[in-house]
Amino acid sequence: METDIVVGQELDQLLRAYSEGKTGRRELEQATGLWFGEILAGLARRGLPLPRVDTRVHFNEAQRLLYEQVFG
Repeated sequence: METDIVVGQELDQLLRAYSEGKTGRRELEQATGLWFGEILAGLARRGLPLPRVDTRVHFNEAQRLLYEQVFG
């Protein structure tokens, strides 16, 4: 269950920021004391989607081209 370190509106705002990609999972865990499973449950209870991660910034040009050849 969610801890009482952060509750109510503050928790809602933190989970919303995570869902929108404005804060990372580790920052959310540190701020709230929640485990990842609790974060997922909190998102679900509030009807918030999982954050979308743009992985393209983590790959070099050759890796991007290979990805496009395979999946494009």
